[in-house]
Amino acid sequence: MDSGVGGLTVLREIVKILPNESYIFVGDQANLPYGQKSSATVRKLTKRIADYMLKQDVKMFVIACNTSTAASLDYLTKYLPIPVIGVIMPGAKSAVASTKNNQIGVIATNGTVNSGDYERIITRLDAGSKVYSLGCPDFVTMVEHGDAGTKDAQKKVSRQLAFFDDKQIDTLVMGCTHFPALESEIRSSIAKNITLINPGISTAKDVAGYLKSHHQLRQAGSEQQIKAFFTTGDQKEFTRIADQLLGKQIHADHLNLGKEDAIS
Repeated sequence: MDSGVGGLTVLREIVKILPNESYIFVGDQANLPYGQKSSATVRKLTKRIADYMLKQDVKMFVIACNTSTAASLDYLTKYLPIPVIGVIMPGAKSAVASTKNNQIGVIATNGTVNSGDYERIITRLDAGSKVYSLGCPDFVTMVEHGDAGTKDAQKKVSRQLAFFDDKQIDTLVMGCTHFPALESEIRSSIAKNITLINPGISTAKDVAGYLKSHHQLRQAGSEQQIKAFFTTGDQKEFTRIADQLLGKQIHADHLNLGKEDAIS
């Protein structure tokens, strides 16, 4: 699940490694953006999607959203009877493994930055690391509007990432699953020696590792593979951006979970 379409960048990486699995994806566009909401609200929104997923008899719940991971992972790990994997720990591990000078940048939503999860986990993994975090909520808006690849997007990204010009980072974490859609703009805005981390790639490896170690991998041809896409928002808008992110045409159904103000 994700707050919108960004989590499809994680799904894309998981499918590469696990092509035989069936997938259900829910984008909660009706309540976008999550990054500006309180942790309590994000947790309720994420739980509501998790409850829907349980009714679909899924074997694993992947929180393909950094904001939701920060707000909900610990709670849902205890609440759900199935394994739950978020994107922050895999991304933090990749950053620590990548850096040579222990200077790491993180770009994310304000919600993820304010949670302090990346900095906390990275410094726990390597106490000598220095983390510089920057909230970039406008990046989410650009991706959701399909602006990736435009000159205007490049200008906005370059302006925001000038924050790192006087920092000595050698690693930059895209701490929001929407941001890989702007990878070209981000790479053009940072020094060439900086390694860009996409947590979706390491999350996919964690998903595959868990299923393999627990003997839960589906075998090729065991049954018909399913890929179902749902949005709580506008179907046409969702599919337009999803087609760009996945590189192929998909069909999305509308899922009525209600607006944020309907959560009890």
